[in-house]
Amino acid sequence: MINAAQNIVYLIVLLLVTAALAEAATVRAVVDRNQAMVGESISLQLVMEGGDGKIDLSGLTDFKIISRGTSSNFQMINGRTSRQKIYNYIIIPLQAGRLTLPAIPVTIDGKVHHTIPISLSITREPPADSGRRDVYVTAEISNLSPWIGQQFAYTFRLFNAIQVADAKFQPPEFSGFSAKQLKDQKTYRTVINGKEFMVSEVVVILVPVKSGALTIEPAVLHVGLVHRSNRPRPFSGMDSFFGRTEMTTRLLETEPIEVQVNDLPPKPPGAPYTGLVGRFEIDAGMDKAKIEVGDSTTLAVTVSGNGNIMDAAAPAIPVPKSFKTYADNPEEQIQVGPGGYTGSKTFRTALVPVEPGQFRIDPIKLAYFDVDAGEYRILSTAAFDVTASPSKTAATDAKVFRATPLQILSAKKRVEFTGRDILPLKTGLAAIKPQRTLSVWWFGLLLLLPIMGFFTTTAVLKLNRKDDSPVKVMADKAKQALKTAMAPDATDTEFLSALYRALVSAVYSKKGVAGTSLTWSEAKIQLVELGWTTEDAADTANLLERIESFNYSGGTLDGEKREALLGRTRKAVRKLTR
Repeated sequence: MINAAQNIVYLIVLLLVTAALAEAATVRAVVDRNQAMVGESISLQLVMEGGDGKIDLSGLTDFKIISRGTSSNFQMINGRTSRQKIYNYIIIPLQAGRLTLPAIPVTIDGKVHHTIPISLSITREPPADSGRRDVYVTAEISNLSPWIGQQFAYTFRLFNAIQVADAKFQPPEFSGFSAKQLKDQKTYRTVINGKEFMVSEVVVILVPVKSGALTIEPAVLHVGLVHRSNRPRPFSGMDSFFGRTEMTTRLLETEPIEVQVNDLPPKPPGAPYTGLVGRFEIDAGMDKAKIEVGDSTTLAVTVSGNGNIMDAAAPAIPVPKSFKTYADNPEEQIQVGPGGYTGSKTFRTALVPVEPGQFRIDPIKLAYFDVDAGEYRILSTAAFDVTASPSKTAATDAKVFRATPLQILSAKKRVEFTGRDILPLKTGLAAIKPQRTLSVWWFGLLLLLPIMGFFTTTAVLKLNRKDDSPVKVMADKAKQALKTAMAPDATDTEFLSALYRALVSAVYSKKGVAGTSLTWSEAKIQLVELGWTTEDAADTANLLERIESFNYSGGTLDGEKREALLGRTRKAVRKLTR
């Protein structure tokens, strides 16, 4: 009875202590400063005593929040122990004004606790050219009113007068543009209003793919700034003498840029427009003007310039009907730099005359849109005269040899029986002995055995023979690339590269040739040539352009975007390879 009473007492004491501890649980919010500029980091600590809880930060809508982990602290004072759980955050104000860090709800053991609201004074950054800023970013474009298909440069610059560490650049999505970021980044020093800055540039070549008013969203840079602080830490003599360094986090954003993309004027009659936009030239040359019938001469046509040179197609060559033509694969020499894509594409065609005569190849024409003049231009090469002479190695009339009329008659003798043969002949009926006859079934089986062996061998060889046709090879590459894209551990770069390979391989499989690269405009042209409707070809080409845009922009893909791109690519690959 006494033990039962003691157990009840112990239980009551335990409940009281637990309740006391629950009541003793507290939470408070602490910031390192309450004055900052837009984009500057403020350290926030949520300190919990008497337990661990669940924090709700959804009310901090005016701030960007970055978690910096947790820490614990144990103390014993006069025999009493206390434990603190500290959650560390970096908050970055997104707008200027008198902002309030609201009361943050924290749930501990089922009970909700709130921190005390904190008032913050946030000011705007001074102008970039004032010299009062230690770090800032800018963005500009080389053309505010380009033509559709015209390339121009987007330049992002970081100006810093203090040490920078742990920088992470997030470019815009460049919606409505095809984007290619240059690998080489330029770094130099400059002086602004008496202050020296280190400048780092990122250049992206943009090509608008649709017309109208387009907006380039702000670029974002997360950067760590290293400051030298003269505030010594307690009980540190060395820090008191030399000072110490501190790192703060800044969120820097550029201003959005409005771009007005103009439609191209109506296409001119005459030479077919090939879709080239920029500044181009055409040149042609022939290695031999005098050849024999059956011999060949090579006509080389070179298209060069600045613009979408990679989309240049082989110009039409007005070859007389007396020639056979054999086109070679084009040779490309294309570079991309701050001025965009420049280079040349050379198209070589072998011309073989099939009959002698004097022939003229009319000038070869190239139509493109001149971005400087704002109009279409038609370029043409010189005409070529070709002389085809009869072949010296052609076969002459063959000499016919006939037998002489005098024929020597062969002397034939009458067949006579001269005696017995070497082997004894069976001339009597007694030599005939009955033999066992072969059944019809065995006779038929023996006749079928060679036939069955032939078909069996043919089937085995056919099953074991690998189909190495371009259609099968490119279709297999497309399916393998899809498997790579569906890997759960694939990075964004690996995912987009795999989708690009899958779609390009599927297009080449449909065409029946091998290939590794294809632009969205080339894909559209080839699919239309294969009999696709313009709408279906444009849909697949736009998918390829969207994949390239994501890959070049370097933006982060969330799960929804990944699933959408993968689904569209799988559907297109199935349609192309079935």
